[in-house]
Amino acid sequence: MATSQKALRTIDDPFHALLEADTHASNITSAMHVDNPIEPGPALIDKNRYISREYHELEKKHLWSRVWQQAAHEDDFPNVGDVVPYDIVDQSYLVVRIGEDEYKAYHNACLHRGRKLRESRAKGLDELRCAFHGWAWELDGSLKQVPCAYDYTDLDREAESLPEVNIGRWGRYIFINPDPNCEPLEEYLGDLSGEFEVFPYERRYKRAHVSKVIRANWKVVQEAFMESYHVLLTHPQGLSGGANDMCTKYDVFGNYSRAIRTGALDGAGVPEWEELPDTGNAVLRHPLNGMVYEDAGNETVRVTTPKGLSGLFTAKGKYIEGELKDANQHLCILVGGRKVAGVSLTQGAMARVPENEAARMMEKLGNNASPRALAAESMRQGLAEVIPSVADTIPDVELTSSIYLTVFPNFHPWGSFNEINYRFRPNGDNHEECIMEVMMMAPMPDDGNFEPTREIRYLDIDDDFVEAEAELGGLGPVFNQDTLNMPFVHQGMKASARTHTRLAEYNETKLRHFHGLYDKWVDLK
Repeated sequence: MATSQKALRTIDDPFHALLEADTHASNITSAMHVDNPIEPGPALIDKNRYISREYHELEKKHLWSRVWQQAAHEDDFPNVGDVVPYDIVDQSYLVVRIGEDEYKAYHNACLHRGRKLRESRAKGLDELRCAFHGWAWELDGSLKQVPCAYDYTDLDREAESLPEVNIGRWGRYIFINPDPNCEPLEEYLGDLSGEFEVFPYERRYKRAHVSKVIRANWKVVQEAFMESYHVLLTHPQGLSGGANDMCTKYDVFGNYSRAIRTGALDGAGVPEWEELPDTGNAVLRHPLNGMVYEDAGNETVRVTTPKGLSGLFTAKGKYIEGELKDANQHLCILVGGRKVAGVSLTQGAMARVPENEAARMMEKLGNNASPRALAAESMRQGLAEVIPSVADTIPDVELTSSIYLTVFPNFHPWGSFNEINYRFRPNGDNHEECIMEVMMMAPMPDDGNFEPTREIRYLDIDDDFVEAEAELGGLGPVFNQDTLNMPFVHQGMKASARTHTRLAEYNETKLRHFHGLYDKWVDLK
């Protein structure tokens, strides 16, 4: 990667000013006060890392066979004997709950003729038996039974135990590493737990799990969820409260990186527009150019400029009729997409607080309370219904920011009280498709009354995220905005006359950090 030595612009100073103004400043964790920006300089990334089979083969050899990777979650195993396969490229592993608080992971293959022991999840097994010829193992991996054992006169039963792979646990997640000589997971993750002191992942449960196949390399898709730079054009509905292109703090730490998108922190922000009338339809104004997008029914969107030009477009942003010939595809998706009508289109933690609620909170916080403080207090009141033991101690910054981390190579836990977690991996041995998984991790209520999901909602390559409305709520259309770009990024890299892609010095810090680690694990030499 090519770098320069000029000074790097960060938002560390205005971010610390925000922390000082926090209504719960004394409760802010030490991790929030740490500044660790990446070294200055843009990065030029060989596009073959994304589109070539050669790099996919290198990843199989040097990455997926050696690195710690999130494979399952404790909520996937309500009972002893529950098993979860974890497939990565051309390899498969089997995570098994073998005791009350004990797990093991094995290569998912029968030692007789190699058939997968399990191709799907199973519950409450008392053995691992191959469906081909019936060889069976105990849950602890020891050989249990060999049909026609007399026919294997030289069989060493001790040597026929299922080969294990390393296993580790963090925040109720279960990680595996196929490399027998790997470092312990605790060393690999470093101080990751310090990022979640306000509400650790040990106190979260899996509320929903959605898996979607996408026509693009796993790194192409993953990188779209590692920066806020794309919000300007892909999620313009999120540019509320003065948010702009320089409102995210980025830091890097060993094998993980962090982004804290605060909104309204630095820069001039977006123009002021008059409030939209309530028409009863889904409606949004593009915060940069003022164009209004309104649901026109039948998956169409009416778009009107501030000067009165108008056009009708499909929910995918294709022109139908009218003077206005071009529109933002991403806002058309959000306003006119299937099942979107009736879903709140308000995005971000700086959402407007109702006047009656604001008045009540003003009494508590004072008449000079900022919109950020009011938004945080509103969220505290909501959380008090679930986790009253800690709700009133949570700092504003934890409630009004999008805090999202990336653990190399492909695990993305979000901070504070945003439920989103991601995992990205190749779709089998296909380097031009990937599996994007969204896991919604909710706070465990203080009263202990919750029911984790045991299932995964699978969406195929042509399925729509809004089909998982029950699991994702209003996030489905937002994910559609993101994934609209991904196949075109993959295709565009192939079509590009250049041999590389270019990363920004600061706004794409997490991508630069990823590729710095990638350099160490995946080497052409």
